[in-house]
Amino acid sequence: MVYKSRRSIKRESVRVDELPIDEKLKKLIIEEKGILELYPPQAEAIRAGLLDGENIVLATSTATGKTFLAELAMVNSVLRGRGKSILLVPLKALAHEKAEDLKIYEKLGIKIAVTTGDYGSLDTWLERYDIIVATYEKFDSLLRHRAPWLRSIGLLVIDEVHYISDEKRGPIIESIIAKLRILGIRPQILALSATIDNADEIADWLEARLVRSSWRPVKLREGVYFDGKIHFNDGEVLEIKKLRDPVTDLAIDCLENDGQVLIFTNSRSNTVKLANSLAQFIAGYGKKIIDIEETGKVISKIDEVSSSKLIAEELKRVVKYGVAFHHAGLDHEVRKIIERAYRDKIVKIVVATTTLAAGVNLPARRVIIHEYRRYEPGIGFEPIPVAEYKQMAGRAGRPRLDPYGEAVLIARREEEIEQLMDYYVRSSPEPVVSKFYKDKPLSTHILAAVAGRYVETIKDIVTFLSLTLAARQRGVLNNVVFRNLLESRVLNIVKMLQESELAELRNGKIRPTKLGVTAALNYLDPDTAKMFVRGLRDDRAITEISYLYIVVKSPEVPKLRIKKSEIEKYLSILRDWSDMLPLLENVDLEDPDIENVRTILEEIKTLCLILDWISEAPEDTIVMKYEVGPGDIRMYVDTLEWLINAASQIARTLNLDDKAEKLDILKIRIRYGVRNELVELVQLEGVGRARARALYEAGYRTIEDIARADPREISRRVKGVGERLAKIIVESARELLKKGYIKIGKVSERPEEKKIEEKIRQSISERPRQRSILDYFT
Repeated sequence: MVYKSRRSIKRESVRVDELPIDEKLKKLIIEEKGILELYPPQAEAIRAGLLDGENIVLATSTATGKTFLAELAMVNSVLRGRGKSILLVPLKALAHEKAEDLKIYEKLGIKIAVTTGDYGSLDTWLERYDIIVATYEKFDSLLRHRAPWLRSIGLLVIDEVHYISDEKRGPIIESIIAKLRILGIRPQILALSATIDNADEIADWLEARLVRSSWRPVKLREGVYFDGKIHFNDGEVLEIKKLRDPVTDLAIDCLENDGQVLIFTNSRSNTVKLANSLAQFIAGYGKKIIDIEETGKVISKIDEVSSSKLIAEELKRVVKYGVAFHHAGLDHEVRKIIERAYRDKIVKIVVATTTLAAGVNLPARRVIIHEYRRYEPGIGFEPIPVAEYKQMAGRAGRPRLDPYGEAVLIARREEEIEQLMDYYVRSSPEPVVSKFYKDKPLSTHILAAVAGRYVETIKDIVTFLSLTLAARQRGVLNNVVFRNLLESRVLNIVKMLQESELAELRNGKIRPTKLGVTAALNYLDPDTAKMFVRGLRDDRAITEISYLYIVVKSPEVPKLRIKKSEIEKYLSILRDWSDMLPLLENVDLEDPDIENVRTILEEIKTLCLILDWISEAPEDTIVMKYEVGPGDIRMYVDTLEWLINAASQIARTLNLDDKAEKLDILKIRIRYGVRNELVELVQLEGVGRARARALYEAGYRTIEDIARADPREISRRVKGVGERLAKIIVESARELLKKGYIKIGKVSERPEEKKIEEKIRQSISERPRQRSILDYFT
């Protein structure tokens, strides 16, 4: 039965001390979180039955307390003995941030856990925890593994449920709901969404009551700036003092009125350019609008945590004047410092990329959309979606600090004023549209359903697919023609899975092969699994370069773009390595058509970055050489570690044990960024990239060497290792000798490998020319 709340939002609030919740929880909320009463949308969710087990879709504006309501519902559910609460989020960084925020409830005896990676693991340890924060992908992988504790879930919170429109993550949300329903697991569902056009459709699908509201704690004014004036949607025109350029004029005007500014732009290079420009202006500005002493403390913290001294220096120069740039290329810890300094009103202006809008929870008096167009590869510059603009605009207005918030687009020509008003300000966000029935997600989730034994026949698969939002939106449930078309597509996919050795169809029953189970449990799509199988069976798959090339070819690995000036360099490397690159077929390397090999050259460049990383090149060298940020390096490490592990499992399934062992060693090298000889040492507690090298150079080269050593001698011989840490390292070594560990593999003696290793080391030792920081974020 579909439930839908038709009551309008009542303006009266609900006091926390009136809520039907545990008294200790009330006390914590009032005394430690400082919340005395609920906002109207929160109150309406309570009246709709949130605390009584009703499914709720909460579609409200930014800063209306959706996160707190989720916390309240989860803790209340656990304290009432209804089972575990699960919070699903789209991003790893967001999962860790949410888990950190939830730790305050540990005072009530509630155990909090976060899980985001290692898709091949069952994670039985999670059974001991009450509230589990996970990414969509991780929770879906647990469903594929059928973790036994799943039946103890009492509440499932889906944050950012409007991500259903996302081609990668949306189908995962739908697959999660479909799998739970097939298993007969029916937890209470709380889905949190931005204001979207078809929230009622999502509520119907989830059999939930809809609480939708445009109410905001701070009034939002939206407008367009042109030639010294902001034209607001309420008809008011506000004149802005012209100082230099539109962004500077809008930012300084806000700062002079004790506000803070959040600027969104379309590229990383623009975040750095704008931050530098604003910092230079503020440095020469006659009025004091920044506390230099306070920004100095922030600078010290950045120095402590940044893995890239190069980027830290550039960031420190702008932070000194209360400005910061913020994008995915920065270290996670550095981003957190910037965000904290902004919330503490030390940093006054943050310039961020539009793609990071959903992950930046930084309310501002004024939000400036510097660029409403974004470059899309193969297309050119395209206007950002209305929903994305609304997400950014929703950051305007700091609760309890601002009487209003302002979201301002910048027009380049006078005629753009009305165009931007109509397209963005006066428009509603696009409806959420499922991407589940696109070819890749459809085949991926059919394989997962088959491998997890959720389905056994074509009819079962169609039933599984009918539980998705896509089925409702495509009319599959009520239209025989659409249903027949879907069955035809399912048959074709099952045939493809058979041909790929991932499944078998016998007597009408679909069974996964061992290879299919391995691929699905390691979160691979069928195309990637097929590619790994071909690559590992290739006779050229014999070196670390071979294995890395196999995984780098995966669409899950973002490729570095090739500049015209780099083509000959990477073409030369490609020619040198061609006899060791599996999957390299029908390519003329003597007189190639550059456009035809451009994709391969981008794969080679990406492969070179990873090779430099595992050859212990300093991070700043990699930053300069490949024009990436520390955050990008972390992303490549996480992605490659997952794919290398998956490739290792597939190699074992194919009885290629020698290749699996080499891949296991390579996985450790990628995780820590070390050469082959340090593989044993980095498995020790408290030992990373730099410390392992220091131990090795001091003569401690294996686990056995460390286990036999005197901690006092280690602390004396190894710089930076005190006696206390040395004891921990020695104890860890002795423990590993009992439990077992991955030993250093025998290094290949092939002459071509030695030649390539030498070439790599030479390339690392070459000092890149000195460049502007702007070059690193193009």
